[in-house]
Amino acid sequence: MKKVFLFSGMVLLSGSVYFFNPFQAVSPFPAQREFQVAYKASITDLPSEAEEVKIWMPLASTREGQTILHREIKSPVAYQITRDPVYGNEMAYLELKQPLPESLDLEVTYLAEIEKDRFEMENGGKSQHEYLKPSALIVVNETVRERTREAVRGKETLVEKARGIYENVIGTMKYDKTVPGWGRGDTVRACLLGAGNCTDFHSLFISMAHAADIPARFKIGLTVPQEAQGEIPGYHCWAEFYEEGKGWKPVDTSEAWKYPKRKEAYFGNFDTNKFLISTGRDIDLVPKQEGPPVNIFFYPHVEVDGKEWNGVKTAFEFKNLK
Repeated sequence: MKKVFLFSGMVLLSGSVYFFNPFQAVSPFPAQREFQVAYKASITDLPSEAEEVKIWMPLASTREGQTILHREIKSPVAYQITRDPVYGNEMAYLELKQPLPESLDLEVTYLAEIEKDRFEMENGGKSQHEYLKPSALIVVNETVRERTREAVRGKETLVEKARGIYENVIGTMKYDKTVPGWGRGDTVRACLLGAGNCTDFHSLFISMAHAADIPARFKIGLTVPQEAQGEIPGYHCWAEFYEEGKGWKPVDTSEAWKYPKRKEAYFGNFDTNKFLISTGRDIDLVPKQEGPPVNIFFYPHVEVDGKEWNGVKTAFEFKNLK
């Protein structure tokens, strides 16, 4: 597969200071960023005796403050671009039949522009009650309800309640990947252990928001550094809660835990350093996969003869552009 990945120029970051009521938190995030991202995936160790391989590659798209100025998909086999009807996530769908290669390399390069003003313009005031529904791992049980009652006690407005939940998650969780089971976004595990990564932090936040009758949703992608270029070690996820008539408000509880001095900034401010890959949980791909709904759609989903295949390796690169 021929690799094409061209960059030029340096990024010019214009600082932005703006305020989010009612907390008046100063945002450290640039008003606008433009960068190039390469998402590389290798499907490895495919069994030669298999009859069929199906691959769903997640694709970043233009949505919610993010504009994809250019997207190039490099694949040795034909693909079709599809979109799930619930969350609007795009994907490249590929099918392979005999004779099968031992491995398959895919690469998607993006030129993206992330804008705070665009997010706020597109962040409409329509009802979002569908984002009160639980998923397989983002649940509302009595433990979650009790935590939520404590977190929102004395709070009157929706935003005040969301802030109470935000503080509760930061105050009771720790970013810790030493115990197996982290990274699935399992609310029950988060309540029991009080530990995990960004998926676990934000699954707990979303569960508690739902318990308080606050619409909330899960997002996942990449945090793009502000250095000139380099590699990105892995995914990052965050959450948003919905204020009726005013729109979605982003939160990043795990980053606020890691960087306490930025706790105010990570509540309610759109972060232009984030590159969105997909939204939602328990996703039915298009065409529908044989297995259960996909818990988190960030890595390529692969099925070999109808069974999920875990032989997937990924790498991510970025370059800031002017």
